[in-house]
Amino acid sequence: MKLRGLLTLAMAAQVVVTAAALFASYAVTGPREFGIAQLVALLASTAVAVLLVRICTRAIERSEEKRAVTQSAELARARSDSAQMTQAVIKTALDAFIQIDGSGTVLEWSFQAEALTGWTRKEALGADVVDLIVAKPLRAAFRQRMARLVPELSDTPSGLRFELTLIHRNGEVILAEASSTVLRLGERAIVNTFVRDITQKRAAEEQLVQSQKMEAVGQLTGGIAHEFNNMLTVITGTIEILAEAVKDTPPLATITKLISEAADRGAALTSSLLSFARKQALQPAEIDVNELLEELTKLLLATFDKKIEIVTRLDGNVWLAFADRGQLSSALLNLAINARDAMLDGGRLMLTTRNVVFGVREAIAVGAGYAGDYVEIEIADTGTGIPQAILERIFDPFFSTKEVGKGTGLGLSMVFGFVKQSGGGIKVTSEEGRGTVFTIYLPKAEASALRPAGYDDRKIVGGKETVLCVEDDHDARQYVTVQLESLGYKVIPAANATEALAIAADGRSFDLLFTDIVMAGGMNGRELAEQMVATRPSLRVLFTSGYAYDSLHVQGRATMGAPLLRKPYRKAELARMLRRCLDTAVDSAGDAIPTPYSVQADVEGFLRRQAAKDNGTTRSRK
Repeated sequence: MKLRGLLTLAMAAQVVVTAAALFASYAVTGPREFGIAQLVALLASTAVAVLLVRICTRAIERSEEKRAVTQSAELARARSDSAQMTQAVIKTALDAFIQIDGSGTVLEWSFQAEALTGWTRKEALGADVVDLIVAKPLRAAFRQRMARLVPELSDTPSGLRFELTLIHRNGEVILAEASSTVLRLGERAIVNTFVRDITQKRAAEEQLVQSQKMEAVGQLTGGIAHEFNNMLTVITGTIEILAEAVKDTPPLATITKLISEAADRGAALTSSLLSFARKQALQPAEIDVNELLEELTKLLLATFDKKIEIVTRLDGNVWLAFADRGQLSSALLNLAINARDAMLDGGRLMLTTRNVVFGVREAIAVGAGYAGDYVEIEIADTGTGIPQAILERIFDPFFSTKEVGKGTGLGLSMVFGFVKQSGGGIKVTSEEGRGTVFTIYLPKAEASALRPAGYDDRKIVGGKETVLCVEDDHDARQYVTVQLESLGYKVIPAANATEALAIAADGRSFDLLFTDIVMAGGMNGRELAEQMVATRPSLRVLFTSGYAYDSLHVQGRATMGAPLLRKPYRKAELARMLRRCLDTAVDSAGDAIPTPYSVQADVEGFLRRQAAKDNGTTRSRK
């Protein structure tokens, strides 16, 4: 029964008892006198009232006790549920949870905190958090920072977010992001902190920034090299004409030779720039990297100081790599020379090969193009090493730590560009005084791309065909026109794609389209060739470019087999490429008619591999 009903019943009972007692007393003595009988009635009524009060009081007390017990149980259950929920949140959180008091003593240490720092919960509870996660030289400064942290958190109810550097139990440095709040329990301050490892995130951000920087520098470098190659094309071509004219005048002949050599150095420079910019024309093929390194080792042994020991650890089962052999050879030689220069007092140069299989994460870590099979080539030295302050800049073009005149700063840039354009990756680790390790990852070759190259070695001849020459650079167009006419060809010059299409629309006949790829205006050379071949299937096409990125990576289907003549080029190279295009047999639909070719290159490669296997078997038997 509710308290209100109980009180109502008690009051009603009291009224009934009092009325009954008075009625009985008056019945005995009469209504006009107030005597002993009435007094006894009132005392009896009072006694009943006292009894009822005690009964109600006890009932109320029992009710209050029961309510208090119920509320206490509910509060305890709520506290238990809240604690369990808090523990569940802490246990399932992706971030580590650390709870400390105002002096830095650890009160709580989650499972994720164990994984992050290497310290178990049992070891951490009661310990000084600074001693656990902060390097010794930084502990004093960190404690001063913590002393200011509690007041700052008290003034900021939403908490603070900040970055800090932690030390794992094994000494590994961890870059972390922390979110802290303070809880006041009387005079006591409790600091709750969630900590997240952002080491990989920051490394990925830095890699992205570096990649974007290299891409921007590469675009600028490639554009400069392209324009420079246009000028070099004119220089290298016209100097041949001058050299022929003054060959009987020794002083002038010497001058033309100097100009020609300077032009060749300029061409080599632009080639390095294009390699860094990943815009050079590569000729990838299957490469036996072990064979290439063995050849390189012989060269190094013959040229390096005897104080440098050269050691090879070549995996006999290494896959064939798919890359440009000449560019790879140049890249490895560059790295070997850098290693030599870092070991002036002698040391060890180690060349290693092995097979690796990358998942997505591993491929991203080394900057490789995709997950899959790669051939790893490692070049390690015991030289002076590279300071960490400049390690991130070593692939920048023209950056060099060598003395003026002892390096162009393009060697590592070329290596970087070649590897990236080949779809591979590269990483470098170095420690001052302990040496440097460069590791190159090249895609595994899936199918043979080897073809004999004897066709271009034939005698240089001209022709009588008509060539539509499309070149947007005026000087280069004029030079090419003169060279083509000197070879006997009829030339129709055009300054851009629009002019070339107008010539074709007029019905003028020509046998070959010789076009630059990168041209000003709305249409490039590849698109021009696609449009022309669509209406003239038997038209032959020869591309040229100062940087030949587009021609190899985004060619259309109709011009897939069109060769490329890289700028700058000599008259002899131009003549050979023209005949290569014009002498290829095609049918009425413009498709190439297969012609017999020598399989000697394939046979020689097979015999070399067999000989290597036989030698390996013989050595193992010994």
